[in-house]
Amino acid sequence: MVKKGRHSSQERLESFNRIWDSLKAINAPVIVEGKRDTAALRNLGYSGNLVELNDGKSVLSTVENLVQKYGRGSNFVILMDWDRTGEKLATRLKNYGESCDLSPNLRVRKELSALCSKDISTVEELPTFVNMLKLAS
Repeated sequence: MVKKGRHSSQERLESFNRIWDSLKAINAPVIVEGKRDTAALRNLGYSGNLVELNDGKSVLSTVENLVQKYGRGSNFVILMDWDRTGEKLATRLKNYGESCDLSPNLRVRKELSALCSKDISTVEELPTFVNMLKLAS
C-alpha cells in the first residue's frame, strides 16, 4: 500500500518518471543483482544494456569484464537494491570500478531509494511500486 506522506501519489509518480527518463538517457551498462531485477526493468520498458551481478562470477570479475568490454574511463550505473546487502554490493562495485579507472554512477540508485524506500527495498519490486502509484493517482 502506498503510504500517504508529504507527496501525493501523482507527485511521486512524476518523480519516478523523471528518474526513469534520466536512467534511459544514460548510455552506459546498468549493473543489477539478478534475473528478477532484469525482468523488472524490462517490464518497465528499459531497453538498455543490463549486466547481472549474480551470474556466478565475483564482483571484481564483473567489473573487470566491464573494463574489457567498454574500456577504461567508461561509465556504468550501479542499481543494487537499497537494503543492507545491496548497499554492500554497491559499495564494492563503486570501489572496484574506481580502482579499474571506470566511472560508477550511483545517482539513480540514490534517487530511487529516496523515493521508494518507505514502500519497497528491491529493484524487482519497482513495477509493483509504479502500478500502486498509478492506481492511487
